[in-house]
Amino acid sequence: MAVQASIRTLSIALSAVLLAGCSALGGNTAGSADKAATTQAAPNYQPVTDIPIPAGTRINTERSVILGGADRWYGKMLLVLDRPTTQAYAYYQEQMGAFGWEPVTAIQGKVSTITFVRSDRAATVEIGPSGLRGSEVSVTVSPRQPAPAAPAPSTKK
Repeated sequence: MAVQASIRTLSIALSAVLLAGCSALGGNTAGSADKAATTQAAPNYQPVTDIPIPAGTRINTERSVILGGADRWYGKMLLVLDRPTTQAYAYYQEQMGAFGWEPVTAIQGKVSTITFVRSDRAATVEIGPSGLRGSEVSVTVSPRQPAPAAPAPSTKK
C-alpha cells in the first residue's frame, strides 16, 4: 500500500512538472506547437526588403523557401494576414508599385493572382482565404524570362 501511495504521489508530481513546462512554453499543446513552429509573427521581422509585408503578418516558415536575401531573393514566401482577401488584394495592388514592381496581369476571384515585374525578376502574388476572416498570400519571385527574339525577316518571295 505504501509503495502504491508513493508511486501515485510521484505520478502526480511528474504530471505537475510536465504541465508547468507546457505553461512556460505558452500553453502550447501538440497541435498548436506545430502551428507556432511553422509561423512567425512579423512585426519587426522582414526577411526581404523588396516586397511589402503588412504589420502583424505571420510567415509560414515551414512552407517558405527564400534563396538570397534582402533586395535580391528568389523563392516562395507564404504569408498569413489578418485581413480579408479583398483587402489583401487591394494592399498588394497598391503597395507593390511603391517597391518598384510593375503590374503585368491581375485576376481577382476566390483565389486572386497578380503578376509583377521588376528589372530581371517576376513576382506572382496569389491571395486566398485563410481562417474565418484572414487571407493567405503566396509570393513567388523568380528570374524573368527574356522576351522572345523576333523572327528573322524572310528573304523568300
